[in-house]
Amino acid sequence: MKKKTKILSLILAGILACGVTGSVIGIGVAQAGQRASIKKEELTISSLTDGATVALLDGEIYEFATTYKDKGDARKWAVGENYSGDRYAPKKAKITWENKGEPAAYYTLSLGLKKDLSDAKDYITLNTEVDVENLLVAKKYYYQITAHYDEDTVVKSIVFSFNTADLPRTVWIEGVSNTRDLGGRKTVDGNYRVKQGMIYRGGNIDGITENGKHVFLNVLGIKTDLDLRGNDVGITVSPAGDSVNFIKVQAPFYYGHPSDITSPDFKEALTTEIRTFANPDNYPVYLHCNLGRDRAGTLSYLINALLGVGEQDLFRDFETSFFSRHGFVDAAQGQGTVLELVGSLMALHNYLTSYGGGTLAQNTEAFCINHLGITKAEIDSIRNIMLEEVGA
Repeated sequence: MKKKTKILSLILAGILACGVTGSVIGIGVAQAGQRASIKKEELTISSLTDGATVALLDGEIYEFATTYKDKGDARKWAVGENYSGDRYAPKKAKITWENKGEPAAYYTLSLGLKKDLSDAKDYITLNTEVDVENLLVAKKYYYQITAHYDEDTVVKSIVFSFNTADLPRTVWIEGVSNTRDLGGRKTVDGNYRVKQGMIYRGGNIDGITENGKHVFLNVLGIKTDLDLRGNDVGITVSPAGDSVNFIKVQAPFYYGHPSDITSPDFKEALTTEIRTFANPDNYPVYLHCNLGRDRAGTLSYLINALLGVGEQDLFRDFETSFFSRHGFVDAAQGQGTVLELVGSLMALHNYLTSYGGGTLAQNTEAFCINHLGITKAEIDSIRNIMLEEVGA
């Protein structure tokens, strides 16, 4: 009993010292040889989350993502097409369990993508539930609960599992709007999926907070800030810090006007944009313009089209911007509507689908080679970096 009391006292002291709030009081990556010895006792731990499919979106953005069928569907949630606000924040995954035996001093949730939990992160809590952030979509996660009674006695559950729903992956970076993962979508042939945690898109990061920087640098691990605003801003260093690789170009957008992707004035910039993704040392990349919709939307479309993502997923990703404060600000000012902006992307889509006689991915590749001078080797590099087999 003295050992149990001592352990609990040390945990509580840690909470007070670190100023940690909520149910999770510590997170770490499991390392070999660091786990406590196991006392063989009858299994007493069960989990209601086992076997569940967990959606990482809720509210309006969940409804939009799960019912999207036609271009312009986002207007249904636009509140008269003059709404401006952030409505895309990801939902935490709540993992719960029940200990039918003697209450433990504390618990460790070990969570990872490998069944043997060799990649697991440990979440330490006094409660029988943990809210987990920044999970990937369309993945199977494995987890195990360890109940700690004293220094010598622990009880481990069996290894449970749950799946995350196949939905867009939005992320939350404090002080930044319109942020999400470009990955997660399947290719048209169904054989591959765009890797997650590699390319993020969003609005400018000029107002990023200290907590936002922590998420940007340490949670998402972003190495490259690809700023598409060029001469629109005078900065020469990323607002996230000078440790970030900062690439700034004056990017084109859409098709059918003087600043589109075919303009000779923007050829060098667009070539730099695409080549950024052929270099594995640049990843993870955060690409953005000001709002995170037009220039960022154009580049996001080109990259995912090159990777083989289908038309419906390309347009749904674009329209997700309308659920953000930045992505819909000018429509709120009467300068555009959802359908007009979707029409701008449609002009780009029609141009590329008619560029050659192949698939959208093949035509986008041909455009990059013929118009920009991107090499086949560079395109292969992007695909090798960004695509994984379905189920991986």
